[in-house]
Amino acid sequence: MAILLYKVLDLILVLYLAVLFFRALLSWVQFPPYHPVARHLLPPMYAITEPLLLPIRRWLAPYQRNSPVDFSVAILMVAVMVVRNLLVRVLYMGLG
Repeated sequence: MAILLYKVLDLILVLYLAVLFFRALLSWVQFPPYHPVARHLLPPMYAITEPLLLPIRRWLAPYQRNSPVDFSVAILMVAVMVVRNLLVRVLYMGLG
């Protein structure tokens, strides 16, 4: 049962990392409002990622005054990777 739980949680974290990665890539491209990507792909992607990115942006705001680069996505990606690594270790110790 723990292995199934691990696999499901790992899949969720990997998919979240993929969404973050594609969000970062798509943020460099300007789509017209009528484009299918802008209408169908970006809104759910933003709905999934914004709740965790907003607190990081607020925390970074004093340090990124006039910086054009948003580091919040990179910080969240690292945090998700750390959580994924800790999940592997905790479940491995629990099964062993």
